[in-house]
Amino acid sequence: MDFVCIEKKLIVEVDGGYHSEYEQIKKDELRTERLNGMGFNVIRFSNEEILGNIFGVINKIKNILNE
Repeated sequence: MDFVCIEKKLIVEVDGGYHSEYEQIKKDELRTERLNGMGFNVIRFSNEEILGNIFGVINKIKNILNE
């Protein structure tokens, strides 16, 4: 987990290139299921998305936090 807001039960994952590999995708899915089962909302962003659209990423996080 890269960032967590305990109060809002939000986890933000920043995924590098290896997260697109089949085995890692399955691991990420299982981990997300476990975290969702504990009441957390998990959102994922790729490194490229953050580097290319940081304001969009920030806005998405803000919107989720304000729900």
